[in-house]
Amino acid sequence: MSESSLENARYRVTIDQNGDIAGIFDKTLKKDLLLTPARLEIKTDKPMQWPAWNMDWEDQSRAPRAYVGGPAQVRIVESGPARVAVEVSRETEGSRFVETIRLSAGDAGNRLEVGNVIDWNTKESHLKAVFPLAATNAVATYNWDIGAIQRGTDNPKKFEVPSHQWVDLTDQTGAYGATVLTDCKNASDKPDDNTLRLTLIRTPGTRGQYDDQGTQDLGHHEFVYGLAGHFGDWRKGQTDWQAYRLNQPLIAFEASRHAGALGKTFSLLSVSHSRVRVLALKKAEQSDEVIVRLVELDGKPASDVQIAFAAPVTAAREVNGAEEAVGAATVTGGKLVTSFTAFQPRTFAVKLGAAPAKVVAVHSQPVKLAYDLAAASNDETRSAGGFAADGRALPAEMLPAELAFGGVKFNLAPAKTGTPNAVVARGQTVPLPAGKFNRVYVLAASADGDQKATFRVGEKAVEVNVQDWGGFIGQWDDRIWKSKEVPIPPRPGAPAGTATRTRTDPYGEMTGLKPGFIKRADVAWFASHRHTADGANEPYAYSYLFAYPLDVPAGASALTLPNNQKIRILAISVAEEGATAKPVQPLYDTLER
Repeated sequence: MSESSLENARYRVTIDQNGDIAGIFDKTLKKDLLLTPARLEIKTDKPMQWPAWNMDWEDQSRAPRAYVGGPAQVRIVESGPARVAVEVSRETEGSRFVETIRLSAGDAGNRLEVGNVIDWNTKESHLKAVFPLAATNAVATYNWDIGAIQRGTDNPKKFEVPSHQWVDLTDQTGAYGATVLTDCKNASDKPDDNTLRLTLIRTPGTRGQYDDQGTQDLGHHEFVYGLAGHFGDWRKGQTDWQAYRLNQPLIAFEASRHAGALGKTFSLLSVSHSRVRVLALKKAEQSDEVIVRLVELDGKPASDVQIAFAAPVTAAREVNGAEEAVGAATVTGGKLVTSFTAFQPRTFAVKLGAAPAKVVAVHSQPVKLAYDLAAASNDETRSAGGFAADGRALPAEMLPAELAFGGVKFNLAPAKTGTPNAVVARGQTVPLPAGKFNRVYVLAASADGDQKATFRVGEKAVEVNVQDWGGFIGQWDDRIWKSKEVPIPPRPGAPAGTATRTRTDPYGEMTGLKPGFIKRADVAWFASHRHTADGANEPYAYSYLFAYPLDVPAGASALTLPNNQKIRILAISVAEEGATAKPVQPLYDTLER
């Protein structure tokens, strides 16, 4: 590979001097999927009315006012056996664009992925990813997740249209085509018989109305899209699976070394038909059954579909989306057997037989604490202490007597006004129970902003960021507003000289952006509100408690708390944990700039 090309077993991708994808040669098709380079275009977007909702055909049909272009900074960011990737950084019209163009090995290599990190500051416009494809057809197919629909080329009455995880253009000969893969954030359109476009970001002009809508989407964005070629149509090529895998990629977990009872491979669930997709798998809400929801993908009947689990199915019934009974289901040879009509979703509740192996449960034991703060209060009762210094308190009616987190059980003190149920961290030493415990869990939160604190387990010091008990634990960039007075026109027929009235517009002027963030501690308990000092409910003033795991060194017999009186601890438990598994990558956006 180089800064201008990358290649895997399926594709050879070239990048031109502008930083655009100039070609995607499909080695299986022996054809380039692109007619001309795939580009990012900026189009003027200033609808006549309802700017947050409307796009105007006049703007849509006008040529782009700019393309994201050079000078491009290009560098190789991955060059290994699993994946190769090139990063392209550019700036246009005050916005910064960083694209990571990547190809993988294995089945993931049957798609090209483009990861995007964009800091957007371009008003009265929208950003589109443009795919001028070699395939040509008057219609394209748009995924609706459960089902698909064909639509024609843009016209004044219907141009910007919804889709979910993919849009396909199969050549009119039916011989080949290409599927644009999306992560569900984009609308799309088809301006001609060869081109598909994704609308990525939109900050419309407002023409003096709804001014706050004229700053929507300003800020930081992270998303991915891709492209996959195919023989025949998308059904034959099964490129819809590439879209589903782009949206829900496999995530590797690292397990501690242990003797596994299940061997080197294990399947939780399998489906005998490649054109039936599992939409959901979960425990039933009101029973010990397992809920599985599936859908047919091709828009064609599918019969004798067999669904097997790790343990044999002993009984099954069909339910609806609310898990209410619909009817009987067939079980044959320990498998659920069913059929589907075109694009039909079906949901089943199944009972499973004995599991092939059992995981050893986590053994935990609560630690006795000397509570010294009444951190909770009852409704309409003035708090005696409170979680925070101003008397605000946890809602006593929401706090449980016992709380489970990852198999570890916490015992909480009774929660009511005036009854101590939290420990203020003052550097106390807390004895740990004797036994074969290798981890201690602390259930805690800060009463005043995130606090960096040091716990000591035996002689080992552990740095912990104890998070605030309220606010948001994560959000994207948030606009900062300055209010302004707006004149109210006189009512029709008002006498001449009627005094002009004004109203206060709290979103009068955007003055900046508060950067997005993610807090990394594990939420162990959550409440939708908290109490004021006099016992009133504060709706949407969220309350949290977080679980902090600390390793216990051999021979450690005590836990020393931080000397930070902003930290409240509601429970501590020790645990004996066997084999553990942790993800090797974050399970959510990290918002790293």
